[in-house]
Amino acid sequence: MPPSLPRLDVRGLVRAPLDPSRPGLSVQVAAGTCLALLGNRAADLSCLLDTLAGHLPAVAGSIAVDGQDVTALPPGRRGMGLFSVRDPLFAHLTVRQNLAFPLAARGMSRPQAAARVREIMALLGLDGQASRRPADLDAEQAWRVRLGRLLAFAPPVLLLDDPFAALEPEGRRAMRTLLSRLARAQGLTVLLATRDREDALLLGERIGFLSGGTLLQTGTAAELFDRPACDRVATGFGDANSLTGRVEWVEDDQARVRLASGAVMEAMAAEGLEADALCTLCVRPDRIATLFPAGFSAGPFHGRDAADGGDGDVPATLVAVHHMGDHVRLRLRLPDGQEVLVRRPPIQTLAGLSPGRRALLAWQPAHAVAFPFRGELV
Repeated sequence: MPPSLPRLDVRGLVRAPLDPSRPGLSVQVAAGTCLALLGNRAADLSCLLDTLAGHLPAVAGSIAVDGQDVTALPPGRRGMGLFSVRDPLFAHLTVRQNLAFPLAARGMSRPQAAARVREIMALLGLDGQASRRPADLDAEQAWRVRLGRLLAFAPPVLLLDDPFAALEPEGRRAMRTLLSRLARAQGLTVLLATRDREDALLLGERIGFLSGGTLLQTGTAAELFDRPACDRVATGFGDANSLTGRVEWVEDDQARVRLASGAVMEAMAAEGLEADALCTLCVRPDRIATLFPAGFSAGPFHGRDAADGGDGDVPATLVAVHHMGDHVRLRLRLPDGQEVLVRRPPIQTLAGLSPGRRALLAWQPAHAVAFPFRGELV
């Protein structure tokens, strides 16, 4: 395989049922890397991986593994293995027999299969579980066996369908660490579909963000956080606050925006932003500075008070304060009723911070992005 050729190359894939408003999906996964697809609907993720694996038909597009078009091939000949909690272990077989099953199905001799099973059990820490049946395993042990059943026949591409969904938080962390270690040690090529952002951040060298089955952006975590392609990526992936405003001017890559609350702020201008048009200004909670001036009385802003901050400051009223351990979460309400979340380091003093306290919010223009308004409030 040429070094520049992706191990998995999906181009213009359209899956059933056909949705004319949804563009075809194109992704590439280099050998030995993990691409994490982060979505908000389990059904969309499962349907996509089932289509790639060949369990559902593709309406259009192509799927190639190591340069070979596998779009029309049956599941067993595509060079892909699918891990899904929808595929349970065989209850009547032991761990050893469960691991050997895919090898026997592919015609491997018994001695070869036995050697490969021993290798997989050692790799996954299952040596002491070989004679046990699935009913006797805990959730983490069963997860290891399901992964081992997939690794046993060493498919070029692993498709992981929300693999940690059935695990408790502690088990999720442990199995995520195990998978990460195995992926590095074995040079695995992985397409991970998940609804958990932490899974995507910890396992994916690159991340694709989906909304409603549509791939909105693919890139590194830093690119999705700092240079989101649209407001849906900014809010859905980066947890950004979304504020409606009108563009006063656009110059180069910077814009001046008058928010619905009356405050005037600057932000980076996204492609397509035009002066005197509605926009959606997105700014992440950890990029907002908060000031609680001693001279501000308690209570919400009214009338001319709403302009007290002037250009570059947004007047707000504190609604709630929560200490989250690694950060302090502040919820504030703007004069027009929109609410903003702010995250501050836990070293910030909470003395005197109670609901009703007035504040000024500010951010650097480079830390906010103004996107063309999509015709809906988000």
